[in-house]
Amino acid sequence: MQSDQRIWGIVAGFSGFMAIVMGAVGAHAVADAHAAALVETASIYELVHAVVILWLCGARGKYVSVARWAFLIGTALFCGTIYLKAMAGWDAAVRLAPLGGVSFMLGWLLIALENCINKGSTET
Repeated sequence: MQSDQRIWGIVAGFSGFMAIVMGAVGAHAVADAHAAALVETASIYELVHAVVILWLCGARGKYVSVARWAFLIGTALFCGTIYLKAMAGWDAAVRLAPLGGVSFMLGWLLIALENCINKGSTET
């Protein structure tokens, strides 16, 4: 396994781990129902994008690396700020959540673009 794939595999594994931890915390340790729902939403988004980052470890293409970074940035800005609001009560943190959402959208568009561009090269 190449170093870049290995590093992104570690990132994906750690992100998936954190999603499960935060989901459990939200379900069992957060008393406020609204805060627990926020943690649940963020953990689902983090888990989905951890799986996508892992899948992208084996992908090749011009936009794959940028898509991985977009998902990592999205995780930090969207999920991270929601966790901060729900767990620490820091309401101002969620001002960055829309940037994380845009980063997630960009990552998905890059995957679509990569597959549009490379459609012909993957056919046998």
